[in-house]
Parts: sequence; C-alpha cells; structure tokens
Amino acid sequence: MYSEYGKVVVGYQGVGKSTLAFHNNRVIDLESSNFFVDGERPANWHIIYCNIARALCKQGYIVCISSHKEVRKELARHPASKQVIVYPTRALKDAWIAKLRYRFDETQSMKDFKALKNAEDCFDKNIVDLENQEGFERIGFSTMDYDLADLLELNRR
Repeated sequence: MYSEYGKVVVGYQGVGKSTLAFHNNRVIDLESSNFFVDGERPANWHIIYCNIARALCKQGYIVCISSHKEVRKELARHPASKQVIVYPTRALKDAWIAKLRYRFDETQSMKDFKALKNAEDCFDKNIVDLENQEGFERIGFSTMDYDLADLLELNRR
C-alpha cells in the first residue's frame, strides 16, 4: 500500500534537491554519486537506486533523485505511486549554466564539476529528453526565482 504523501521527484542537476531535503524532514535526497563501487557504478546501479527510491516513497517520503536517463527508464518501467520530473526550461540555459558554474566555484567538488560540464555540453538535449519523458508528471519552470517546495506543492499541507 502506497502512502498518500510519498512521491519520487526526478530533479535536474541544480534544481535544489539537497537544499529541499535539508529544510524538510519529509524529503530525502537520494544522492546518486553514492552508487559508485571502486570508482565505477555497477551495471545495475539504477535498478538498486530506483528500488530504494520506491521503497522510501511507499513509506511516505518525498524522494529526490537524479535525472539520469537509465533512472528515468527504470521508473517508467516500474513506476512509484507518484513521480514527477522538475527541470528548468531551455530559456534558462545561460542562467542555469552560470548557476552551476558558481556552485562549482564555491564547492570545488567533482560532483559539481561533472554537473557543470554536463550542462555546458548537453543542456538543450537534457531538457528536451526531460520534456518528452513519458510516465511522469512534468514541471518545467522558466524563472530563476522559484521555490522547489512550492513547485512540488509541499507548502500546501
């Protein structure tokens, strides 16, 4: 039996998954970078990752996860009770890349470097893929002044 309030949120890099989880105890940021073993991801990492997300969703958590293609495909094949994709629209490309560049400059983390490089190289393709992903509610936002909790309607409870 699924909880009425559980949800899997596939969030594009930098949308605020970690920040949302930090400020809300009903939200878990299921960090995909933790799924490396000896520097590589196992071939089935996305299945394990999605199984954990679905199990947490069943317990009533809002589970924020990565937007990797293999993750989206797995969730489309075996969906959680509620699942949504959140992403900036293509109109935000330059501002979004600047945001990711600033984040990397601040943290100097490899995870943030990879996110920046991915956006610089593939932003338009990534967003088109998210816009066209079947099996999910989609929330595209077109302003940098947004509140992820509001987009997910978490402030209505």
